[in-house]
Amino acid sequence: MKKVFLSVSIFCVCLAYGAEAVLKAEGKNPPSQCLKTYTPLSVNVITPVGLPWGFDWDVKGLQVGVWNWIEDFDGVQIGVVNTTDRFRGLQIGGINVTRKMYGVQIGFLNVIEDNDIPFFPVLNWYF
Repeated sequence: MKKVFLSVSIFCVCLAYGAEAVLKAEGKNPPSQCLKTYTPLSVNVITPVGLPWGFDWDVKGLQVGVWNWIEDFDGVQIGVVNTTDRFRGLQIGGINVTRKMYGVQIGFLNVIEDNDIPFFPVLNWYF
């Protein structure tokens, strides 16, 4: 049990340092210096009801939920309805809507507002 706790603690510390390094490389302030913070995992029923609680989170990793709404996202988003402002990665869901995207959407209704073809069923992408 002690080894598991120690391993998880070391992993969390490495993850925190890695996230801070990524933020600094992108020219963004670390979470301690800005209002929004980053999390590697978000599990929601309907945003903001889930873990982490509230709207003050940006995700770099995985978000799973029934209705996902987030402003800035990097990674994989899975849900019945996925909505974002800026998205980089893969969206899988029934309805996927984003304003700016660098990635792929898979679902029944896919909308990328800043795309030449803003609506496309089943599969939509922008690179």
